[in-house]
Amino acid sequence: MAERQLTQAAIVALLSKLDDPDADLRYMSLNDLYGILDNQNSAFLAHDRGTSTKLADGLLKALDDQHGDVQNIALKCLGPLAVRLPSESLTPLLEQLASLTASQTIDTSVPNTALRVIVDTLPHPQAGQPAPQNVITAYSAVSNVLIPRLTGPTPSPSGRRGSLVKGMMEKDPSRGFSSDAIDVLIKVVTCFGPLIQERELDALQISVMGIIRNDTAGTVVTKRALTAISALVLHFSESQLNNFVATLTKTLSSNISLVQRRHLIAAIGVIARTAPGKFGPHLDSLVPFVFSAVGEEDIASTN
Repeated sequence: MAERQLTQAAIVALLSKLDDPDADLRYMSLNDLYGILDNQNSAFLAHDRGTSTKLADGLLKALDDQHGDVQNIALKCLGPLAVRLPSESLTPLLEQLASLTASQTIDTSVPNTALRVIVDTLPHPQAGQPAPQNVITAYSAVSNVLIPRLTGPTPSPSGRRGSLVKGMMEKDPSRGFSSDAIDVLIKVVTCFGPLIQERELDALQISVMGIIRNDTAGTVVTKRALTAISALVLHFSESQLNNFVATLTKTLSSNISLVQRRHLIAAIGVIARTAPGKFGPHLDSLVPFVFSAVGEEDIASTN
């Protein structure tokens, strides 16, 4: 008990220094907090919602620090904090970070990076093993907050009737599509893919394919979206994959722009490399579109 009280006192003292005008002191305080969070002595935080909430609030504030080194050490702290939080505190933390990704006044790469750090640190399902309760709890928070925010739009936290928050992967009028948001999606699928429900996979792939099919999506964003769709396909059921291929075939058969056709053919290539065993049986229906795009049919007709 005495050791716990000493740790609590140390945390409170360090948090109080995060408002100090000296950036070096703020950095050192966060570095000391990381040492505490990364130590088993902080395990009590899972049962101390008050101290955990103060920690989360302090780190969220530090993410907006004007000094990059302070931001980076705050990001580093979020990982061990996430696995120390009481289960009921993880969801609010994810909600606050997801809300910051829609900010028009801060660098939104920071909250997106924070989300990836947390998702990567949370307990994940292991292949061939039933998910234990701590993994189910972590996935529940991700499922309730991040997946809906990625696909969006969702009701505004303000509670105003009819007020919506745009999805993280929707196109922003001034910023365009967010490659950082796609990276969050990739991290979610990589870490929790076996647990993601079919309806969630459907919603995620619709958002990703919307970017791939968009003529205005930049090269970087399109490449990240291609990586995302290849990660999603690994977890498709047979019926989902059949529907996905049918939609892809129908789209390629229609009158689409050259850019869209190029992106869809690139998607076929990426998926074929990532999931050859799963995607291979469907290639017969898709390869003609690839050959047609590269002029293979014209070449064959002249021989």
